[in-house]
This record gives sequence, structure tokens and C-alpha cells, in this order.
Amino acid sequence: MSKPTTKRKRIQELTSDDEKKLKQIKEWELQVNSDQKHFNNITLLVNLKTGNYQVKNAAHSSLTRIFSKLIDSDLVIIHKSINQIDDSENISPEDHKKILSNWLSKSYRAFTRNLLSCLYSNDDATQVNSLRLLHTLIQKEAAFLNRQSKTYKFPAHLYSEIVTVIVTKKNVSANLISTFLDSYLCQYSDLRFSALKYIPNAITITDSKTNPSNSSKNTLDPSVLSKNTFLILSRIPFLEESSKVDQSFWVPVPKDISPKPGVLRTTTYRKFYQESWISFMKLPLSADLYKQTLSLIHRRILPGIQAPFRLMDFLSVSYDSGGAISLLALNGLYTLISKYNLTYPDFYIKLYALFDKNLLHVKYRSRFLRLADTFLSSTHLPSYLVAAFIKRMARMCLFATPSAIAAIVPFIYNLLKRHPLCMVLIHRIDGENEDELVSNAETNQDDNINNLESSFTDDLSTDAYNPTEPDPAKCNAINSSLWELLAIQNHYYANVSTVANIFNDPFTKPEFILEDFLDHSYSTMFVSETGRKLKNAPALSTPIPNSLFRPGEALTDIINF
Repeated sequence: MSKPTTKRKRIQELTSDDEKKLKQIKEWELQVNSDQKHFNNITLLVNLKTGNYQVKNAAHSSLTRIFSKLIDSDLVIIHKSINQIDDSENISPEDHKKILSNWLSKSYRAFTRNLLSCLYSNDDATQVNSLRLLHTLIQKEAAFLNRQSKTYKFPAHLYSEIVTVIVTKKNVSANLISTFLDSYLCQYSDLRFSALKYIPNAITITDSKTNPSNSSKNTLDPSVLSKNTFLILSRIPFLEESSKVDQSFWVPVPKDISPKPGVLRTTTYRKFYQESWISFMKLPLSADLYKQTLSLIHRRILPGIQAPFRLMDFLSVSYDSGGAISLLALNGLYTLISKYNLTYPDFYIKLYALFDKNLLHVKYRSRFLRLADTFLSSTHLPSYLVAAFIKRMARMCLFATPSAIAAIVPFIYNLLKRHPLCMVLIHRIDGENEDELVSNAETNQDDNINNLESSFTDDLSTDAYNPTEPDPAKCNAINSSLWELLAIQNHYYANVSTVANIFNDPFTKPEFILEDFLDHSYSTMFVSETGRKLKNAPALSTPIPNSLFRPGEALTDIINF
């Protein structure tokens, strides 16, 4: 897709030949409207060759008006394919009308192909103009089809071609996609319904053309397909099960029509919405598109589809891939687990693996910690599992930024409050019996908290915790101690050391509101420090000089300011 332009392209100047063509176009249109004997002018208009976009757009607008009238008078037949014409020598008057109708239908088909090709021309204005003309013809075709049938009909063939071109062609501009969305898909429910219906087919057809065995001439760029499809799908509104279809139609739907057409059914809309997204997710996605898709899953995709479990494979693969992709997949996976009761094998093992030294340096840190807090909030989790997460987070604090530590330390405090059995991590004394420690933690959490320093082992090489063990059940964190917190209490940044000192006090405070600590960064810390009022000026090691030279220097007497 071409980049959006900040300035409109310079309008092509009209030559004298172009001005003659514009006059000729008006003349031909008037002649066609006046008498059928001038219908050959339609061929002249369809085949008009010009390099000027103004002339081309004028010809297309003229042809749209002509064919609109012909469709209204039933002289143009709307079919998926052109009917065969009888070539017998003796033609009755009725057959003459049929021949004329089929000839006009062929001319109309040639004209719509021209308009479709203009959707990916080099001029943005021509693209947008062609899109508007095609939608005008959609209305005319629909009116013709509904006159011929008692049931609701939509011009599927032409609209599917429009959707296919916009989704697959490389030269489609941002202005065209924006117009397609803002003026049509976001305004009319029947156009949204039809676009969702035809997008999977467009992806399937295009995917077969991108096969390496095909010739390079027919090969399409899959990155263009995935990018354009995402731009459209991410803007199309979704419908929840209890929602009703918006009663705004580009092609009017008769009231009290029976049977009820699919365009009025929420279930059908949700089905097509689901198939479009699933077809899109099967495409090769760039890293940016992958992340954008994952960020939308829990907010826009899962609430709008009929069978959320069909996204389980996509989310599982994403969750297993590691890095930022796994962090983003966690939101969708959590929605499937909490709202749709789907199970995920070894979920906590993989969640534990995401707590690495890179986690606290990515921009998705806050979102991840919110979800991790939710996953670890249950009081039914085994103490060894929670202890593993506490120990892993404490170890991460040794390599984290001050803003990240400020979020992790309250998180650890909250986990210890929820799971009293984990208090042994800060009460541990060398040689003390494990059962005694657990019993003391359950009965009296406040005793000896102030002796945190003495509870740590003197030799860190004796730490029972194995940081390289991927399984939290086997890392032996429950038999370790949180000596890392003592190190954090000596942090160079005063605010961090102050927060870390909460473990020296009795655990009588309520849980922290984690949200208050998640969005800290270097910028917020800088603003906080620079905006802080100082009661006393900082002490300096040397007095502030009040002259250029020190007393007693040779130049002091010569240069005296």
C-alpha cells in the first residue's frame, strides 16, 4: 500500500486535445440518452484512451450515469456470466432486444473491469472516484436483482471483486482504504456483512497465486495482502451475541421480508467476522502485524466470534514463541481460560519462563504484570509455585531499572500477604527446621521480621534456589531466602530503597494497589525529582567562588573586575 500523501498531487493541466475530449464525452452522453441509435458511443467511451486523469474520470462518470439508466430500464442484465447469443439468420424482434441487452451487458462488464483496474492506478483521486462510482453501480445492480426476485439479493459478483482488489493490490492507496472504511464499511451494515463474507475467499484465491510454483507475473505479495486485510478488519465493528444488526443499509432491505436474510442475522455476521479473522491469521504476518493482531484479540476479536476456541492454536503458538509475542498472547489466552473455560497445559511453567531479565525492559511490562497479578491471585495455588515466582522476581530486581523495581517490590509484598506459607522466604535462619518455619509463618507472621538481615545466609553459594530450572515445582525456591531484597534496600535511588524497606516492618499493612506502581519510568522519575521542593540547599564540598581568580594569584592585581 502506498504511503499517504501530506499534499495533494498537482492537478494535471488540460491540453487542447484533452479539452476536446471532455466536450466529446458530454456530446456522446447526450446522444446516447437521446436515441438508441447512438448506443455505439458507449463503446467509444469505454475504449477512450487518455493519459489525463481528469478526462478519464469524466468518461467514467459519464458511463456510470448512462449504465445506471440502462440498468433501471432493464436493458443491462446483471449476471455472473454473459449469456450465449443465438446467431441464427432469421431473428425475430424479441431476439433483437435480447441481442441489444447482451451487447450492453458485455459493454457494462468491460466498463466495470476498467473501474476495478482504476482502484490501483497511480492517482489517488482516480482510485477514490472509481470506488464511489462502483458503489453507485452496486445500488443499481441490487435494485435490478430485487426487481427480478421476491427475495433479498445483493450484487455479490461485483462487490467481491471490489473487496478482492482492495485487499490484494499493492498500489491501493491509504486514501482509498480510508474512504472505503469511513464512507462505506463503517456506515452501512450490509456492506460490512458482504465485505466479511468475501474477504476469506479473496485471501484463499490470492494465497493460491502466491505459490512459488506460479509464474512471477501472477505472483502476489503476501505482505500487501496481510497488511491491507488487517487495516480493514481492525476497523470493522464486531457484534456480541446479544447485539442487533445496525439498521443502516446501502442496499435497502424490504421490511417484514421472509425468510429473514443473513444480513439481518447477528449469528451470520459473527460467523463471517470469525472466518475473516481466522483466514487472516493463516497468512504470513510481519512482526508488527503479529503484535497488533495479538493486542486486539481480547478486545475486538474474541468478543465478536462464534467459536473462540478456534483461536487456541494461534494463541498457543504465539505464547510458545517467547519474547514480546508471548507477553501479548497472554491477554487473549487469559480471556479463553477465564471466560470460556479452556485449559492450557503447563500454563504456569510457561508463565514462569516469561519472567526473564528482558521482561522489565519491554514496553508491555505493565500489561504483563497486571495479568500476572491476576493469575497469581488465587489462594489455592501451592506455596512452592508462588515461592518460585516470588524468588524469580526478586532475582530480576538485581538487574532491573529503578522504575521496574518499584513495581516488582509491591508485587512481591502482595504475594506474601496472600500466601502466608511463603513467609518462610524472609524468616529463614540457617539450620532451622522447615516444618517449624512453616508453622511459625502460619501462626505469627510478625515475629522477628525486623531481623531480616540475620535471616539471610552468609554464603550466597548455599542458596537452594536453582534459577536455571524451567519448572517452578523443581526449582526449590521454597527452601531459599529472599536475600535479594536486602540488596535492594541498599539501592542508590532513595525511593527504591525506601520501598524495599517495607519487608523490615510487620506485615500489618494492606495489599498495595499495584496499578499505582506499574507506569513509572525514567521520565516520571525525572519529573518527580525536578519538581520536588528542597527545604535546604544541598551541601557542597567547596565554597562557591565569587571572582575569576583566587586571591594571591599574579593576575589578581592586574585584572580586577
